[in-house]
Amino acid sequence: MAFKMSSGLRSSLMGAQDTTGAVATLAFTVTTNVITTSAQNFLTLGFRPGDTITISGSASNDMVTTIASVASDGLTMVVDGDLATEAQGATVTITACAKTFKDVFRNNVIRVYSGTVPADADTDEGAGTLLLEISKSSGVVTPGTSTNGNNFDAIAAGVLSKDANVWSDVGLATGTAAWYRMYDNGRITGASSTAKRCDGNVAVSGTTFILSGTSIKLGATTTLDTATFTMPAS
Repeated sequence: MAFKMSSGLRSSLMGAQDTTGAVATLAFTVTTNVITTSAQNFLTLGFRPGDTITISGSASNDMVTTIASVASDGLTMVVDGDLATEAQGATVTITACAKTFKDVFRNNVIRVYSGTVPADADTDEGAGTLLLEISKSSGVVTPGTSTNGNNFDAIAAGVLSKDANVWSDVGLATGTAAWYRMYDNGRITGASSTAKRCDGNVAVSGTTFILSGTSIKLGATTTLDTATFTMPAS
């Protein structure tokens, strides 16, 4: 199976930036460095922990800062900057800097399925069985937080590889692993033309994602030993 990227991933790599647009529904709190929204959803819009963002149009908080976390309901964003208290009302825009492939998949989660791979990465996951949800040391990943997400190592000569942490999960069902879908930290499942994710093969050798075994057993740990992406020279 050829490597497949979603429309949202391809758009991001071509320079599309996640943004709120100009809205008057954002409020800022100084004590907790929190930005809240009454009519947006930061997760749906693509904002993720570690993103560098530019805030513009506010009364007191125009700045460049970094996202620390986004609440699971998408309505609250914690940033690393020092905010001034500001009620909603000003027409504010928040825009994330353009992201590389490595940036997009910061704190990612990988689902491994049996069965037939979907036609493309915009399509839902299909009828295959979910066998694994691979994370750092089999930990739980909550969308909008960096805890237990997988990260890639430094890029070397056009090659991006997994970091030194253990990427693994305890089998969710028994079956034969056939393919993976790697999600950005938002872990948006189902059919989507905006979610950032990619699909590919899993095997014990000769592919991008190499598992410790493809015969997955309920309750038994499987590791993802190699995850390597190479930008071709030509």
